[in-house]
Amino acid sequence: MAAAFVGLVVLLIVAAANALLGDGDGGGAGPVIRDWVSWAIGILVVLIVCLRPLRIDVRRRSFAFIAAGVTAYSAGNVLWTTWLSHLSRPPVPSVCDVLWLAFYPLVAAGIVGLTGIRGRNRPSAGVWLDGIVAGGGLAAIGAAIIVPTVLSGHGSAATLAMDLTFPTGDLLLVGLVVGIVALRGWRIDRGWAGLGTAFALFAAADLLDAVQATGTSGRPSAVTNLTYLLALSALAFVTWQVPPSRPEPKFASWSVLLVPSGFMFAALSLLLLDHVHRLGALPFSLATVTMLAAIGRMVVAFRDARGLAEARRLAGTDDLTALPNRRRFMALAEEAIAASGASGRGLAVLMLDLDNFKQLNDTLGHHAGDELLRKIGPRLTHALRHMHTVGRLGGDEFAILVYPATGEAAIVQVAQAILGALREPFTVSELSLRVTGSIGIATFPDHARDAAELMRHADIAMYQAKSSRDRYDFYAHERDTHSLERLSLAAELAAALSGDGIEVHYQPKADARTRRIVGVEALVRWRRADGRLAPPSEFVGPAEHAGLSRELTRRVVELSLAQARRWRDAGHELQMAVNTTVADLLDLTFPDEVQAALARHGVPAEALVLEVTESSVLADPDRISAVMRRLRDLGVELSLDDFGTGYSSMAHLKALPVCELKIDRSFVSRMCSDATDAAIVYALIQLARKLDIRLVAEGVEDRWTWDALRVLDCDLVQGYLISRPLPAAEIESQLESQRRQRLSSGLAHRHDQLNSQRRSIDRARIAV
Repeated sequence: MAAAFVGLVVLLIVAAANALLGDGDGGGAGPVIRDWVSWAIGILVVLIVCLRPLRIDVRRRSFAFIAAGVTAYSAGNVLWTTWLSHLSRPPVPSVCDVLWLAFYPLVAAGIVGLTGIRGRNRPSAGVWLDGIVAGGGLAAIGAAIIVPTVLSGHGSAATLAMDLTFPTGDLLLVGLVVGIVALRGWRIDRGWAGLGTAFALFAAADLLDAVQATGTSGRPSAVTNLTYLLALSALAFVTWQVPPSRPEPKFASWSVLLVPSGFMFAALSLLLLDHVHRLGALPFSLATVTMLAAIGRMVVAFRDARGLAEARRLAGTDDLTALPNRRRFMALAEEAIAASGASGRGLAVLMLDLDNFKQLNDTLGHHAGDELLRKIGPRLTHALRHMHTVGRLGGDEFAILVYPATGEAAIVQVAQAILGALREPFTVSELSLRVTGSIGIATFPDHARDAAELMRHADIAMYQAKSSRDRYDFYAHERDTHSLERLSLAAELAAALSGDGIEVHYQPKADARTRRIVGVEALVRWRRADGRLAPPSEFVGPAEHAGLSRELTRRVVELSLAQARRWRDAGHELQMAVNTTVADLLDLTFPDEVQAALARHGVPAEALVLEVTESSVLADPDRISAVMRRLRDLGVELSLDDFGTGYSSMAHLKALPVCELKIDRSFVSRMCSDATDAAIVYALIQLARKLDIRLVAEGVEDRWTWDALRVLDCDLVQGYLISRPLPAAEIESQLESQRRQRLSSGLAHRHDQLNSQRRSIDRARIAV
């Protein structure tokens, strides 16, 4: 293919030399060289253009149309130079005219195919109108120049018609290219620039030919013939044009409007000129079409401008809640800061995060979460009496812009109003849900210098508020580092959960009467990167806030059941107690996970005890009770932990399928020194007896407490007097020691029985 292009360039040089230096228009060898070079260039161009769709699949059909048009055009040239041009009066129209005219629809079809404008890629109405304005305006200008020039000649009507048709067709192709460039957003590459240049050369050559040979049978001049050859060769180069490696250039925004506007004013000028000097039907019609398209473009522009305000509003609105989104809220905060600087009045941003929202999404589905979010916006707006701006930042995060903020007390009232609005139940998916939240507060100019810093500090204060009793907190610089550390702590914990950084220690539970260890409670520990073993108080809270509590429970269940299996293989049949969270009990798949884990480790269901706190049940009593009943149906035992410290209700105790109650250490540890605590413990033991529920007393740290619990007929005890939480190996040592003691006491008892029997036999012999 490179050789073909080299040959084409050489032939063009020869044609140019013959036209500019030789006697191309006269006698001698000049016309012969011109004819042979023209034939060779035509054949070579046909070969190059036809090979493009044969070798490359991309846009094959479009290039096939262009190849067919070029072939027809070149065939017309060969027939003209070898036959019709030698006749004294060539027929008009002739077969050559038919072949030349076939060039225009074939090439136009190929060009339209090259745009790739179809289906979803179709431009808007405004872009189409830009293309019509540009193409029609250019065609009108060309027609205004060509028509008078051609009609000024002399010849038959057929000859004038042909002389007018060819340059008009060329201009229409140029207008088509310009229109397509407009449709592409005025992005021009070498290919489209080459097409426009080729058709402009064709138009120039046809116009020169019409001027030079109108009404005669004369041949076109050497310069005109060279122009034809350059136009034809340009098509050969365009068909093999490689797309540019760099991004296509784009006009500036003003240029996008300037180009079609220029053609519109040109068409308007032509229509005004027609009142002074008649242009003819063709340029007048093209100018009229251009103006009509320009008027349509203005109508579309006005429509777009009218919708621009609505589009801007939608761009700043959250789709789900119709509240201002993060971008719009930031803009409002910046405007308030600017106004605050001028007026001297302060402002505040309150960041609201809903508690346990991820668990709600995981259990009830995202449609329920979306329904809740849609209801929260109006609830907050109504509670604040539309005095402050409420926005949704994303997920379950909302922000409230308080301006002006007259003082800390007024801001606290706003925070309390928000939390109070959330306390009222929300009806979601036919369930009554109670929602809690945490609010972080940052003020300007005390806590931040700009809107971005204000939002960031409010977000940090929101994490501080999660551990606050009031559930709201102001940003404090001295606690900023700690808050950032807690955020990074969640990332470290996620990595530990995916690795082997989570460990389990076990605290024994003993029979109050026999002092024998009958079960253990699994307590999670985190082995940090520095080797330090972190207690649950350091990471369980951040895990819940980061949505990692479910994964943490899964890991503890796996490790605990694996250890229970090893102990059972060693002959120690213990009950394994594992703590649960609200997220676990709200998840309908939790019972299936537990069942699969039991089967995986070969541990019977009755060997597993899941501990549930009273406060977690209150999150959604009906749903959590259903999950607990499914666990109980599996054979898993359920324990109500920290009983007496929460919102204790006999109705809950009656409804929940629990097998065990754990008296909180706050009552047990003081029962020997406080009569009230002793009475509470006694009452709970009697209640458990009547309900046939096993009772565990936590916090046993001295023998007086243990003895008192044994006298009161408590079932199990747990506390430091028995053992601190220890690794599995140390618990196993205690179990082995207990086994040896049991065996030793069993052997001593058997020895006493044998001695007693022997003495009885001796007494019988003596009596005989």
